[in-house]
Amino acid sequence: MYELGYEIKIGSYRLAMLESVKIAKSVLNLADTATVVCPASTYNDAISVRDKIKKGDAVAIRLGYDGQLETEFKGYLNAIQTEDNSITLDCIDELYRLKKTVANKEYKDTTLNAILHDLMKQVSSEYTIESNYEVGYDRFTVFNQTMYDVLQKIQDDTKANIFFREKTLHISEPYKDETGKTVIYDTRVNIETSDLKYVSKEDKKVKIEVEMTKPDGKKEKRSFGADGGEVVKKTVSGISESGLSSVAQNEYNLWNYDGFEGGFTGWLVPQCQPGDTVELRDTDGSRTGRYYVTGVEVEFSASGGKRKVTLGRKVNG
Repeated sequence: MYELGYEIKIGSYRLAMLESVKIAKSVLNLADTATVVCPASTYNDAISVRDKIKKGDAVAIRLGYDGQLETEFKGYLNAIQTEDNSITLDCIDELYRLKKTVANKEYKDTTLNAILHDLMKQVSSEYTIESNYEVGYDRFTVFNQTMYDVLQKIQDDTKANIFFREKTLHISEPYKDETGKTVIYDTRVNIETSDLKYVSKEDKKVKIEVEMTKPDGKKEKRSFGADGGEVVKKTVSGISESGLSSVAQNEYNLWNYDGFEGGFTGWLVPQCQPGDTVELRDTDGSRTGRYYVTGVEVEFSASGGKRKVTLGRKVNG
């Protein structure tokens, strides 16, 4: 029988009493979040949590079994809410530090990277930017916004993956940033429940739309695939017009595959994060595959620890 364990630090305060933790991470969302719920009182003595922590404090959450704890979340305290007999602590990852207002400005004939580097100078010198995703903008307006707001708009526009690793802000094409870590999940061993569905490519309806902004500001678009199903949009730059169709077809081949869709729930071990690759093994071992992890939700309480993993497209190799 494994013994659950946790260590949650908020500023210099270590949380002693805990009801539950929920951590949500996804390449589809701008920020990773954590919700920590602790009792407002115990043994009729009020816990003065509010006196020991404050908004903006650094947060570190480690979870695991038998004293073997792994870091599941690092960020900052965004809000403190008291309701009934519980205190809820809402936390956001390093992107919390970018909730600083930047100067109003209109950018013309520029790029995503140029915009971000210009704005980051106003926010902090401790951060660097690493991007493999170049997108052109004819016009981009910043008006009464924080750097966080700007990043949210960019993600909405481009579907880019935006995240921090240590003090570096990464911007990458969807599915282009892989951690290099492979985690094995077997339906017979470490998957508790699942909504995985095996789908053949003949049954899928996927349409790829690729768009490019030319030097004169005009947009060119090509598409490949079937109407009436999922639409995947991709923005590129520096590609000839004649090459756009090939890009669309290549992208289609990456999405249209024989394989699993959906997700599954396991336990805290093995640790798995968005950007990891899951090597999935089916019940009879006949249908295996490697898949990009798009999202992970971790739930932890006295009743146990669970990790829900959502799979994206199949990974080559």
